[in-house]
Amino acid sequence: MQASDQRGRTVEDTAACGLTPERLFDLLVDPTERQKWDHCPPYIVQEPLAAAPGPALQGARYTGRGTARGVGYVVLAVVTAADRPRLYEVRTETRFERAYPEAVAIEEYRIEPEGTGSLVHYTVTFVKTPGTGTPLMRLVLAFLEPVTAPRAAKSNFRNMLRYAEKHAGLPA
Repeated sequence: MQASDQRGRTVEDTAACGLTPERLFDLLVDPTERQKWDHCPPYIVQEPLAAAPGPALQGARYTGRGTARGVGYVVLAVVTAADRPRLYEVRTETRFERAYPEAVAIEEYRIEPEGTGSLVHYTVTFVKTPGTGTPLMRLVLAFLEPVTAPRAAKSNFRNMLRYAEKHAGLPA
C-alpha cells in the first residue's frame, strides 16, 4: 500500500486520564488484552487479534480482522514507537473486501504526568489509498469525512481513556 506517500487528514486531541502514565502505557501496548476492554463502535465486529501475547513494543507486528457495517476487513499493524511511559505509536494498514477505500492510519499517544494521573496528547493521521474503494463510496466519503472523521476519532480516543480507567478499576 502506497498511502504513506499521500497527504492525509490529521486529527489531534488532548484529554486527562486518571491512570498514571506507566499504567496507561502498559494497557495501551498489549493489543490482545486491549481488545478485551477497548470497545469498538457497534457497527464494527472484531475477530481475535493475531498477535503475540504481552506488550507490542517497537517493531512488533500484528493482524486484525473483522467487519465494518458488514464489509470484511484486514488490518496490518506495526508499532513504530514505544518509549515507556511517554510515547506509543502504531501504524495500521486497513484493506476492505469491497466498497471502502484502503487506508493507513498512524496513531500517536504522547503521555505526560498530571497530578495523580496523565495528560494524553493524541494524534491520528488518516491516508486513503487513491483509486481504491467504489467510486460512489469515494464520492460519499469526500463529503462526509471532513465532518465525521475528526469527531469520530476524538470520541473514540476519549472513550478509550474511559474504558482504560474502568478496566483498571477507577471509579467512574
